[in-house]
Amino acid sequence: MRTEGGEPISVWRVHPQLLMSAGTFWALAAMAVVWSWLHWLVAPAEGRAVHAAIATGIVVAVSALAAVAVLRPRVELHDDVVIIVNPLATYRLRREDITAVTRGLHGAEFHRKDGFKTNAVALMDSIGGVGPERLEELREELAL
Repeated sequence: MRTEGGEPISVWRVHPQLLMSAGTFWALAAMAVVWSWLHWLVAPAEGRAVHAAIATGIVVAVSALAAVAVLRPRVELHDDVVIIVNPLATYRLRREDITAVTRGLHGAEFHRKDGFKTNAVALMDSIGGVGPERLEELREELAL
């Protein structure tokens, strides 16, 4: 897959603390599923099989949601373009069109010359917003 602007200069992903929290939650849910199936194996009953199947379905749904909401988002800085990959959309902003980058409620907000803002979810910290050190690093890379 070819992207505009060649190889990325820098890539920012979801904060590692948020990734750890999501991974811990997923591991606990997966252990609950394994426990449900082991419980059914030890004492087979129709009700236990149904509970184990429901737990499996929930873990599969949560895994799909985590893949989209936590693993997919990123911000790629290229020579001439910034690619913002959010959970449901991808934006390509020319670097010369970006006037400022500020802290937003759900990550960094890229202010454009046309007055619109584009939110970058990947830069969100685990407590919401974007951390000052990540924001400064991004501003330095963009020379803003």
